[in-house]
Amino acid sequence: AVASEGGTFPIATESEVARVYRFKRGSGLPLLVPVLDMIEIGAGGGSMAHKNAMGLPEVGPESAGSEPGPACYGRGGDRPTVTDADVLLGYVNPDFFLGGKMALRRDLAERAMDEFAARFGMDRMRAALGICDLVNENMANAARVHAAERGLDVRGYALVATGGAGPMHACGVARRLGLDRVIVPPAAGVGSAFGLMLAPIAFDFSRSLVMRLNALDAGRVNALYEAMEKEGEAVVALAGVSEISVTRTADMRYVGQGHEIRVPVPNGILGSDAGPVLQEAFDAAYGRLYGRLCEGVPVEAIHWRVTVSGPKPEGMGGISGFYRAGEALKGYRKALFDADAGPVDVPVFDRYALETGFHIPGPAIVEEMESTTVVLSGWGLTVDAAGNLVLTEGQDG
Repeated sequence: AVASEGGTFPIATESEVARVYRFKRGSGLPLLVPVLDMIEIGAGGGSMAHKNAMGLPEVGPESAGSEPGPACYGRGGDRPTVTDADVLLGYVNPDFFLGGKMALRRDLAERAMDEFAARFGMDRMRAALGICDLVNENMANAARVHAAERGLDVRGYALVATGGAGPMHACGVARRLGLDRVIVPPAAGVGSAFGLMLAPIAFDFSRSLVMRLNALDAGRVNALYEAMEKEGEAVVALAGVSEISVTRTADMRYVGQGHEIRVPVPNGILGSDAGPVLQEAFDAAYGRLYGRLCEGVPVEAIHWRVTVSGPKPEGMGGISGFYRAGEALKGYRKALFDADAGPVDVPVFDRYALETGFHIPGPAIVEEMESTTVVLSGWGLTVDAAGNLVLTEGQDG
C-alpha cells in the first residue's frame, strides 16, 4: 500500500522488512535506503489460510510462494491459499492461468479447501468466500494504517490495482475503504516491473546540518544545496541524461522531538526570509500530519536533501499494441459473490479486445495474460483513452 498525492509518490529514507508484528513499526529489520514510502501487507495469491491460536480462521502472513505454491498448482501444496479460493469461487479460469500456459487443478483446490472448511464446520464454498473476505480486509486494514500514519483521509482517492491478484480483489478492498473508484492499468500483472522500466533515473543526496529556523544561516544552506546539486547533475549526466530536474527537501522537527518530518524546500537561492518561509512550510506539513501545531516551540532542521532526476516519460497514451480487434465477450461462467444467493452466471471479457469507451455493468470478469479483474455487482467498468479499466461504484447502468 502506498499513497500518492497529486501524482507524486512519497519517498522514505528508511523502511522495515520482515516485521514480526504486522504493521508495527520497530518490529522489523531497518533498511536505510531511499524507497517508496509504503507498507507491507503480507497478503497475496499464495497466502495460506489456517486456524490461529484463538481458534479463528486467518489468512497469511505465511505463504506457499511459487514452490510448492497453492494447492491448485499441483506441485505438492496441500493447504488452501487465496488463489485456491479464487479458483473455487469462479474468479480465476483454471484453463487460462498465465494465458493458458499453466493449467490449474480445481480438484486439488477442493481437497485442500475441504480439509480447512471441516475445521470450522462449514462447506467449502463458504470457506473460500471467507478467505476472500479475510484477505480483502487484510489489505484494507493495511491501507488504513498507512493512511492514518500519514494523516491522510483516503476518501476521495482512487485505488490503483496491480499484480496478478490485485484487480481480482480491488472492488472488495475499495468498498471497505469507502472508495468508489478503482483503476486497473494496462499490463497490471507486471505493473511493478513496467513501472521500474519507465521510472526516471534519479539520485538522492543529503547532508546533515542542525540549524534552528529562527537563526537560519541561509548562506551555509545555499552552499550545501549548491554542492549537492552539482554532484547530482554530474552523476546524472554520466548516465546520458541532459534534461535534469531538482527537488529539495529537509528533515525538520520541533526542538526536543525524537523524530523528523519531510518538508519541501524552494529551489533557487534562499534569501534573508528563508527562515519564515521554511517555518511556514513546516507548519503546513506538520499540521497536515498531526492536525495541530506546537505554538512557541522552535523548529530545527536536521538533514538537507536533494533529489536530482531525469525527465519523466510523457505521452504514453496507453501501451502500444495492447488493444487488438476481436470479439470481446469470451463466454460465461459461474461465480460466487454471496453464499446465500449462490453462484451466478457472469460474463467473461477479453481485455485485449476492449476498445476505448467500452462500458459494462457488474458483475463481470475481465481476463488478460497476467491478471484477472473482477467487477462486483453495483459497479460499472469503463475503458479510458489510456487503456485503463476504470471501475466505479454506483455507475452500473
